[in-house]
Amino acid sequence: MNENGKDPTSAVLGNRIRQARKDAGLSQVRLAQLLNTTQSAISLYEAGQRSVGIDMLLNVARILNRPLHYFLGAIDVVLYVRDSRIANLANELEKRPQDIEELLEYWEFIRWRNAQEREQGMEMVGGS
Repeated sequence: MNENGKDPTSAVLGNRIRQARKDAGLSQVRLAQLLNTTQSAISLYEAGQRSVGIDMLLNVARILNRPLHYFLGAIDVVLYVRDSRIANLANELEKRPQDIEELLEYWEFIRWRNAQEREQGMEMVGGS
């Protein structure tokens, strides 16, 4: 516990829940309804004054469309090179999670196109 009575882990987790909720455009009341809990519980989670159980956290992650590691990851953990193009993309997607599905569809298209090009290349080699 720190000097204001908060567990630092709960405080970080609470801040991440609050940010993800706001990014999703949900009020505490609406998130509480979706989680079948109370607005007071959400407020306490976000303030770092109440521990979040794993089942609740899994539901929070699902509803707020965030990976579990977003809530649990260490503050300075980075899974990609800072200031790289992929880091910039990841940062933008955290701000606009609604774009993830479209990006994934485009990625699938690129993979399909590359497979088609490989098949055509093999046909040309096999047919000569």
